[in-house]
Amino acid sequence: MKWCYSCFRQYDDQLEMCPYCGYVGSRESKNAIFLPPGTLLANRYVIGEGIGSGGFGFVYKAWDSKLETVVAVKEFFSSRLMNRAPGTKEVIVVSKMEEEYKYRKERFLAEARYMAKFSSHPNIINVFEFFQENGTAYIVMEYMNGIRLDEYLKQHDGKIDREFALYITNEVGKALTAMHKENIIHKDVAPDNIFICTGHETKVKLYDFGAAKLANAQEQVIDIIMKVGYSPKEQYVPNGNIGPWTDVYALGATLYVMLTGIKPTESTNRAQNDSVVPPMEYDPSVSENLSNAVMRAMAIDIPLRYKSVQEFLNAINGDRKVLSVQAEKKRRSVRRVSGIIIAALVLAVVGVLVAGLFKNRKSEDELKAAEITVWFCVKEGTSEEEAMKTVISDFENKYQGVKIDYKAIPEAEYETKLEDAAKSGNLPNLFESTGVSGDILKKAENLDEVLKSEQSKECLFLDQYDSYYSDKKQIPLGIEIPVAYVITSGAVDIEYADSYFSNLEQFGSLENVAFDGRYEEILRRNFGSEAYGSEKDFLNSESNTKAVLISSSMAVNDVRALPYAKKYVYYNADEVICKFTYEWSVGGGSKAQIAAAEKLLSWMLGNVYQQNLMVNTGGTNQVPEIPINKECFETKIKYLSNLSPIGGIYSKFVFKGR
Repeated sequence: MKWCYSCFRQYDDQLEMCPYCGYVGSRESKNAIFLPPGTLLANRYVIGEGIGSGGFGFVYKAWDSKLETVVAVKEFFSSRLMNRAPGTKEVIVVSKMEEEYKYRKERFLAEARYMAKFSSHPNIINVFEFFQENGTAYIVMEYMNGIRLDEYLKQHDGKIDREFALYITNEVGKALTAMHKENIIHKDVAPDNIFICTGHETKVKLYDFGAAKLANAQEQVIDIIMKVGYSPKEQYVPNGNIGPWTDVYALGATLYVMLTGIKPTESTNRAQNDSVVPPMEYDPSVSENLSNAVMRAMAIDIPLRYKSVQEFLNAINGDRKVLSVQAEKKRRSVRRVSGIIIAALVLAVVGVLVAGLFKNRKSEDELKAAEITVWFCVKEGTSEEEAMKTVISDFENKYQGVKIDYKAIPEAEYETKLEDAAKSGNLPNLFESTGVSGDILKKAENLDEVLKSEQSKECLFLDQYDSYYSDKKQIPLGIEIPVAYVITSGAVDIEYADSYFSNLEQFGSLENVAFDGRYEEILRRNFGSEAYGSEKDFLNSESNTKAVLISSSMAVNDVRALPYAKKYVYYNADEVICKFTYEWSVGGGSKAQIAAAEKLLSWMLGNVYQQNLMVNTGGTNQVPEIPINKECFETKIKYLSNLSPIGGIYSKFVFKGR
């Protein structure tokens, strides 16, 4: 029997061609300096056919003998710096190139480290391991079935459907946004580094981080890394002004190519004579807004480009009017002249304004003396009371005229006590109101002032507030989302590799599925009225019969308690209908009491306080709510690895009226 070095199955050694995949090969490489097929790396990876090569590396298809799956292995190799005798593994470094070899190898390993930081991101190729062996270095990555974007474009006469082009741009944009948050600039965004994966659903992945660098980092060896047509002019000079705007240019150029089939002129030539024609002049079906947005992303001058990839994505996806580069230049010129005139006028009255501004700022930071009551529900096994005590103590230190009497009430007693207080006309000034009756909320205050606060502007999803809370009587601090919990090792289990699902059939037979009746509202709104096994068929660790529980993120602590290996799989659709939760209300009182309660609730929307309430708390169980404060949201999905895939889909979250 012999191995096929493409599909890694065994077959009769008398056969010339693999009967399973049609591969014709031997233990001799098609390229003399490639590793021979069958070479074993790290005592684990069996090298197969060579599937790619570039300036500083070869890529092989390989077999992971431990996990019994196909992977891709990238080997650091530069024929200018090193060599290898045919049929051997060890590399031979050119003696005069020893220093550059060490530098290039470290850059190669840096690429692995950068990629590994984003292994859970759905739009970045997953890195499993990297190591040094045979005098060189290796990166083990997921093997992707599909096609590179440049090859796909060739198959479609150079340009593709506008909607698909926008989809690819958005998916790559998500990858770049995640990188930029970690201060990493890709520097090599182009169709040959974008991969369209095929499978259950089309996915787009960004790869090849060989040119990536930390923003503003200075390097001992100056690399000028560029790709004609896609690299902005700052990449053509040593220590150029590299930043997120550099990747914005490249992403804009990639979209330009997809829309027009024409690669833009090299940026250094455009700086002298810009002859690039807007996309709408090649294709009238491209809207003026989209055409202008692409040209703004590709502006030669950095100040005229979008400052971030997200700004660019907002422009290509939105209806807001986008000015052309020429119109934007004119607008900025007018603003500069106007600014000089206005500045002169401001200087004439600045003394009076400073005194008034100081007085107004001082009044904003003060509250009238008041004593307020705060009630909240405490769930068993969490440390919410300690978290609330910290928030309240900080607030009282800041606003020393405000005194707070708080009550932490067990979950089983909470609503009954609230109902009694409402009937007697003595609702607490501020109270947690998740799931309370409409009769109680009728007596609560309108929360417009909280929605106008600076803290509310730091929050995700509150732009959908009005469609969810028509009466404005509650402010949410968290959200819940649909989740499938999958048992991967236990009495009942299934294989499911992805972090997302778009329909229940992806879990195989519906006999595998339990439907969590405790969260019926959110599940019915996403999946219809189907009812399969109940949550008890999944959560009973002694006699469970279902491997999948379609449920809510609020069920996380129940699932964590199960003695099985589990996977969290998130619903990914055009719209993912979610719920606001951990809601709070103001119960009335004097003007001073209402103002103090509103200010405290505003604080609870802020970063520091949501960190205390919803990220750092835990006790025996993790707080299940996902915070709406943007920084806390991002912290929590990094802090808890099971939540990390949410980063790829939260732009699809929709909050509709209950």
